[in-house]
Amino acid sequence: MTALIVIGCILLFLFMLLWLKATICIEYNGELALFVKVLFIKIRILPKKKKAGPHSMSAKKAEKIKRKLEKKAEKKRQKAIEKKQKKQEKKHLLEKYPQKKKSVSEIIDIIKMATDIAKTVIKAFFRHLKIKVARLHVNIATGDAATTAIAYGAVSEAAFYLYQALEPLDGVSLPKQKNFSINADYLSEESSIDVKIAFSIRVWQTLHIAFKALFRLIPYLVKNQAKKQKTNNNI
Repeated sequence: MTALIVIGCILLFLFMLLWLKATICIEYNGELALFVKVLFIKIRILPKKKKAGPHSMSAKKAEKIKRKLEKKAEKKRQKAIEKKQKKQEKKHLLEKYPQKKKSVSEIIDIIKMATDIAKTVIKAFFRHLKIKVARLHVNIATGDAATTAIAYGAVSEAAFYLYQALEPLDGVSLPKQKNFSINADYLSEESSIDVKIAFSIRVWQTLHIAFKALFRLIPYLVKNQAKKQKTNNNI
């Protein structure tokens, strides 16, 4: 009975994990803001937090930051040395064991494989991806009434056709009327925009995309292995 409860808890945890949704939220209202949200955890990517200046920092904290920077610089220097050594070792190996250049047919096969996998991934990704436009407010202003009127007409027409194209799509959610507006501002000198868009996808959907790519890759790997085996047999 205990074993069944443990197995049930593990399966429930895996199920919940697969249904987790990651959301990337982009906002712009004079300044770009970017957030990543998973469940109730919200991580701000942009704008970055402003670091405290020297005037608002204690001597102890300043010393700690100094040691951290020195350690980081030393680590970077060591990595550069290791990278240089690896590059030299690789160069010596290539000189000692020169690699056979790929034939035109092999290059074509690689291009076909990459194109096929890319198409599969892109198609699956946009099938699963959910796009929600929470709000969109645009004020058109140029400082000249005639130019503003022309710009307003062009933007309104483009928005209308875009709305008509996106509305039937299942994965796209457009803003309600109160959260959508395009206005001509004849008094201001500069245009402004207030927009919020969220992109979301679940863990199981990401795995589904990965498996589809893998299943596309396997036939090419099998074919390549068969070619190598045939070449070895002929030798």
